[in-house]
Amino acid sequence: MNARFPPSGSRTPYWLVSIAVTVSASAHAIAAATGPAGPMGWWMAVMAILCLTCAAPLAGRTKAAAPTSSRAPRAGKAAGHLFAMSGVMILIHLLVLTLPDSASHHHGAAASDASAAFMTHETAMLALIAVEILCLMVASAALRLSRADIGAAVSAASA
Repeated sequence: MNARFPPSGSRTPYWLVSIAVTVSASAHAIAAATGPAGPMGWWMAVMAILCLTCAAPLAGRTKAAAPTSSRAPRAGKAAGHLFAMSGVMILIHLLVLTLPDSASHHHGAAASDASAAFMTHETAMLALIAVEILCLMVASAALRLSRADIGAAVSAASA
């Protein structure tokens, strides 16, 4: 067996997905709590809740007699959900980032306040996009690790 890959019954994909979901949900909750009040704050709170849905396939108990490999199909399903949801959230954050800010159309002293608020908003959106890209990479790794035939694929590739 190749040392680069864990055994097929490994819990690594399970923990990778769990940590990625926690980080993403926390980032959105922090953005909701510290961001501007109003629709954007509520939208970030909804996205934090949507992040938690990626962990839904991980929920549930395994039978006491079942080996740890029974978590692998659930981790793979959760990783697929996380992969898709991260891609969608990246697109949503890019849309929100590029939407014109109605406050930026003021003139005079209010313009500098509006541009400062926009820079804070822009920074927050870029940070959330970075978190989602990391979640996308973790989901990709978890998908690869949760494949049942990874040991056979590694053996065939090294032969």
